[in-house]
Amino acid sequence: MRMQAKWVPAVVFLAAALVVIASSKIPHRVAYDQLLYHSQAIDTFAQQWPDVDLSDYLSATTPGFHLLLGAAKSMTGLSVRGMQIVCAVITVALLTLLGRVAGASKSTGWFAALLVMPFACSMYVFASGAWVLPDNFAWLGVLVMVLLCVGRGFGVREIALAGIVLTALTCTRQIHVWTAGLLFGAAWVRGGEGLEFVRGASRASRTGFIGSMRSVLLDGFGRRCVYACLALIACMPAVLMLVWFYGIWGGLVPPSFQNQYHMANFAGPAFLLAVFGFAAMFFGGWAFERVWTSLKESPVAVVGAALAGVVLAVVPVTTAGTNADYFAGRRTGLWDIAAKLPFIAHHSSPLIVGLAVAGAMVLGAYLWRWPARAALVVIASFVGYGLALAQGGELWQRYSEPFALMMLVVVMGLDGAMTGSEREGNWNLVRRLAPIGPLVLSMLFVGLSVRDLRKPGTQLVTQPAPPAETASEQVPHPRPDSPWSQYMIAHQRYPWKGSVEKK
Repeated sequence: MRMQAKWVPAVVFLAAALVVIASSKIPHRVAYDQLLYHSQAIDTFAQQWPDVDLSDYLSATTPGFHLLLGAAKSMTGLSVRGMQIVCAVITVALLTLLGRVAGASKSTGWFAALLVMPFACSMYVFASGAWVLPDNFAWLGVLVMVLLCVGRGFGVREIALAGIVLTALTCTRQIHVWTAGLLFGAAWVRGGEGLEFVRGASRASRTGFIGSMRSVLLDGFGRRCVYACLALIACMPAVLMLVWFYGIWGGLVPPSFQNQYHMANFAGPAFLLAVFGFAAMFFGGWAFERVWTSLKESPVAVVGAALAGVVLAVVPVTTAGTNADYFAGRRTGLWDIAAKLPFIAHHSSPLIVGLAVAGAMVLGAYLWRWPARAALVVIASFVGYGLALAQGGELWQRYSEPFALMMLVVVMGLDGAMTGSEREGNWNLVRRLAPIGPLVLSMLFVGLSVRDLRKPGTQLVTQPAPPAETASEQVPHPRPDSPWSQYMIAHQRYPWKGSVEKK
């Protein structure tokens, strides 16, 4: 049986991941997270199992991922390489689900493969699939939540399943508790009514997003209240669990990390849109056509989305490159490019503003033809995660890029199914050249991963952890203010006695 093209990204990822796992190499950047934090947290839980101490451990995330692997290590002696294989399997499941989403409405599987390939090649997605990091496990949960809220049917069964997924997701990464708002909003908007793709699409094609808004929000008020209450009940386990963690930690992260996450950064939504806009540019053979068509058919939707992007990007500070920007969390990825360009009034980056507007316009161009129920779920996903990023304060590329690429797959992959229209055949020159864009973006991401692996200081997984926050031969001792050092000091495990004062 010939393999379908939409499964190609998952197969390509798995082959590359197995080669990297067999080599026992670990990138300089990943060494911080795996060797200093996640592996040590897993080892600690394995040694303590089943009576684990969750009051403080070496991860800023909730401990679901670490408890699973810690239990497996305690009961089976799972090695580091075995943990890497587990992470690779989780990532294959994520890519397989994305492949199904991307192939939902297109007659050719190669479109689905091209759509998912940049996500599979992203250095952040690949790193979390080839090494022991919890990110892809969490992204799988986020994707399932979005699809449950936007899917064909939405009733009591979907709400109950979403509540289970939400609890597991919040136990893996607490920042994703924002999906509770997504579930509640979907329960209100959907009101228990089935969202039939083609039938809903035909209504949207006649009335559009704005025309159907009133009926979506107000019709069937009593039924919507019932489903909203059911959604609140489904959210309660996740919320109560997070409240419990807050009580034993004295904050939203374990005590050793509370000096690291302590400020809000309201450029979060703008940066999320900017990363989405950057990725969408490489799909311009399809996206630009949709923007142009939408400008002619419904200029209010596209122009309104562009104005929203301007407001989100201009109001907060989006500068980069200074010490203040660095400590405000505006660093890595697009921030590093923005730092090399001029700023407007020492306040706004034209790069971030321009890409945020482009991302908002692409969203507006696609979503205005969708049924309003589904469009609102996608909009709420961007708003919810953008605000969650803003509260975390660390606007690193690694936190935004996987989400932006994943939502690009959702928006473009489900578009035909949502609108009831296919746009295949009779390609002009631009559309015939369209596959070049995602291939270029994928190769760019592959190049970044290879560069990361080949950096001086790349280590074997079996070697000791690098110095905390430095991994540099010039700075042989860890910074005493790093979360790793603070944890070691608090637990009297600091290896360099007398080099720092116990706080």
